[in-house]
Amino acid sequence: MLIRMGLLALVALVVFVFLVGCGADQNGSRVEGSTEITARELDPGESGIQEGYVIDISDSRILVVSEITRKEALHLTAKNILEESTGGDAVWYSVEDTAYYEVGQLLRVKSDFMLESYPAQSEAILVQIVDEP
Repeated sequence: MLIRMGLLALVALVVFVFLVGCGADQNGSRVEGSTEITARELDPGESGIQEGYVIDISDSRILVVSEITRKEALHLTAKNILEESTGGDAVWYSVEDTAYYEVGQLLRVKSDFMLESYPAQSEAILVQIVDEP
């Protein structure tokens, strides 16, 4: 009995290490690239999910703005957003690695919290790349 329990615990540990090592998300889905990138479809109508274009990238953050066109995304800057209040929601998301993102990408970003500022600030939990520039 004790050996069987030990064996089950070992198998559970191996599965856990495999999932973490492969970069699985909370639902066990394979995460591609960084820990927040997902191939899973995110619903922009769901609470905590924003759909928008990347308009700026800094050391560890991406600026995502909703209700703008791709053309606007390619020409806007963070300064324009602050001065002109262009588009809808504007959020700086902290991400694992900015190398996976580029200006003009259409993303859906899931987050748990939002710091109220303009642009707002949050941490990306999951990111679905909807369209490339």
